Amino acid sequence: MLTKKQIVRFMAILLIVCSIFLTWQWFDSKEWLRDVGLLFHQPQWLVFMFVIYLLSFLLKAAAWRIYAGPEVRFSIYFHAISYSLLVNHVLPVKAGDGVRAGLYMKHGGKSWEDAFHSVAVMRLLDMLVLAGIGGIGIVRLGLPSSWIWVTVLAGGTVILATAHYLPVIRKIPFIVKHSAYFHLKMLSGKGIIIIGLIALSWILEAGVIFAVAHMIGLQLGTISLVWANSMTIAGQIFHITPGGIGTYESTMSGSLVLLGVDGKDAYRAALVSHTFKFLFAYTLGAYSLVRMPLRWREIKTWIGRLTSQKKPSLNGNARKDD
Repeated sequence: MLTKKQIVRFMAILLIVCSIFLTWQWFDSKEWLRDVGLLFHQPQWLVFMFVIYLLSFLLKAAAWRIYAGPEVRFSIYFHAISYSLLVNHVLPVKAGDGVRAGLYMKHGGKSWEDAFHSVAVMRLLDMLVLAGIGGIGIVRLGLPSSWIWVTVLAGGTVILATAHYLPVIRKIPFIVKHSAYFHLKMLSGKGIIIIGLIALSWILEAGVIFAVAHMIGLQLGTISLVWANSMTIAGQIFHITPGGIGTYESTMSGSLVLLGVDGKDAYRAALVSHTFKFLFAYTLGAYSLVRMPLRWREIKTWIGRLTSQKKPSLNGNARKDD
């Protein structure tokens, strides 16, 4: 029987193979450079993309701060997300969350356990919001088996809301501790605000593909582009290349084709939007490196904690400076 890791790897390879086929069929270096040049020949769209994308990350940082605690400066949350984005666009594995948790642990004065908990919850909420947006779009498009998507999403939400009260969960002290905190935050008024900020951040992120679509002449509505962006980001769980190269192009192209866009134009839009996101990740990451420097030894240690087959130290006594 295939393990979860094997399934993810298989899907990632499948998407990359699909991307290679799309590249072989439609990639034209001159056309790509011309499309990227549109970003600089129409600076109003470039500024729009940068501001709207930056704002989406500021909202994610705000949601994280509301969940984890206002006693830690907002800049720490923001730079932690910035570093995570940079690492995910440099390394072939999605290890940015390790650096995100590590920086929060170091500068926020938290244990690794608490830092990792808050990062994991934010990622979980990200996926739930993306799944919700994706599910709504699938139902509206009338795609086959849309009822399965809705059932799975509804079931997952119910499980999260009731897991803390399940007898099997209450027998594990570590899980009880963290699920209690999760329920305390998410079932309060703050939970609605957190979900709202995360949802708005993903809606704003769709501004990148919105601008690209307008620049290359695609006729798509805002709601459709929000759905396409959400499906594309959700597809990054199959990330095995720097920045999700291949998986991004395949999922974005496929989503746009389902919306009625010509295949080649869909691939062009995916390529240009992904190029911008790489440039943004490096620019924002460079800013964080200057404002809140980290040593490579620290980054390597935190990534090792995340990717190690062994469980991270969860005894709350992790050193704050490692």
